[in-house]
Amino acid sequence: MSIFNNPEVPRNYEILRKLGRLPEPKPYTSQTAPEHSASTAPEFRKSYLEFSDEELTLVNSSLLNSYLTNFREDTFCTYLKGHYQVISSRKLTQEDIISEGFAVQLRAYTQPDEYTELSPYPVIAEIIFPTTYSESHEGFHPGDMLEFGITPHFASLLHLEKIAMQDDDTIMVLTAVSLASRLRPPHGRPFELTPPKELKLNASFPLFSIEPTTTATAKPADQ
Repeated sequence: MSIFNNPEVPRNYEILRKLGRLPEPKPYTSQTAPEHSASTAPEFRKSYLEFSDEELTLVNSSLLNSYLTNFREDTFCTYLKGHYQVISSRKLTQEDIISEGFAVQLRAYTQPDEYTELSPYPVIAEIIFPTTYSESHEGFHPGDMLEFGITPHFASLLHLEKIAMQDDDTIMVLTAVSLASRLRPPHGRPFELTPPKELKLNASFPLFSIEPTTTATAKPADQ
């Protein structure tokens, strides 16, 4: 039972593979998606910035377990919400935790009050879109401003990372996976999403490198 209950452990995952019993994330619709709460970039940062590496490892293990077991338990599971600006996008590869689809890297923007403009915030989001339409990543252009709520993206937290930056605040990197069934990118046609049949548990995070320009202070592109 320990092996079946903890598929996020690489040894257990390999045993389940040999048994032909690998857990598979199931598809969701807007009506059946898990009822997670949603958090903003400042809320994520406030919650996890002071966590030790060991504590973050435990959180990440729990998040991966939740995803693999179709959210049988969802202790740390949260959807992303707030304003994010696209930095870059790319197709997924065999070296990523999910190999089919694409990922988008975004910088969080916040608005302290109604009298100020959106400004960059030291949180980076990486959203994984599992899909056979990997070319759809071209529909996300650098500079695009996206507003995340629970719908339509259903960007469910999968991994947390802290990266110390020289002459800058520590960057919190949030990797999330979209549980949506169909999405329209800012540019281009809608595409269908399909949950992965296998994951690469020893894949590294974050999915994108964090460049100095990633943390540069700049106004959002016009919508």
